[in-house]
This record gives sequence, C-alpha cells and structure tokens, in this order.
Amino acid sequence: MSRLTRLIQALILFSTLFGVAFLYEVYPVLPSFVFDSVAFGWVLFVVDSGLSFVRPKASYYLAFVLSLAAFGATVSQPQHYALIASGDVPATLTIIIGLAVELLLMALVLVFVLTERKKDPWALSAKPGP
Repeated sequence: MSRLTRLIQALILFSTLFGVAFLYEVYPVLPSFVFDSVAFGWVLFVVDSGLSFVRPKASYYLAFVLSLAAFGATVSQPQHYALIASGDVPATLTIIIGLAVELLLMALVLVFVLTERKKDPWALSAKPGP
C-alpha cells in the first residue's frame, strides 16, 4: 500500500471519527429530520470506512462523493458563516477542521485517480499519437 493510499484511508477514518464529535455537537441544535439526514450521511462514512479495508479503490470514489456532498452542504449554509462570525470557538473549529479534511480528501483522491490513470496502458493518453 502506497503512502498516498494510506493517507486517503486515514482521512476517511478520521472523517468517520470526527463525525461522532460533530453529531454530538449538533444533536441539541438541529431539528430531528435534519439530524436524521446528517446521521445517515455519517452512516455512509462508516460504510466507507469499512469498505476502505476491503475494496480500497471503490472506497476512494465513494469518499470523494461523500466529501463533495459534505463540503457542499457545509458551504451552502449561511448559518455556518453566522456561527463563525459569532465567535463560537468549538463550532468554528468543527467547521474549519471538517472543511479542511474534506478538501484534502477530495484533492488526494483526485491525485490517486490521475496517478492510476498514468499507470494504466489502456487509458487514453493525453499526448497526441504519431
């Protein structure tokens, strides 16, 4: 297992563990139907964590999609900006750490896909043929 794949797997596992703290933090604040959808997203991260040990390549693609969804859901909410502006340190740290991990995970999965593509002789070459 390469260093890149271990780092991706570690970020997937970190996202899952960080999700526990996140769920604990938002449980008293969110309405039940919103919390249920957030908890379902966390369950998908748990599934992805297990998948990272069995089918790593499939896990990386799922992690990319989940990270993209989590990033999009976080950035699109004006309440998150209001929390950061209010100076609530635990909420601000949760948002910033979560966004940083999701961005890093998306970037590393893209690097993985591009390096795998270069190794595959059947992949379309970026260079024009003779």
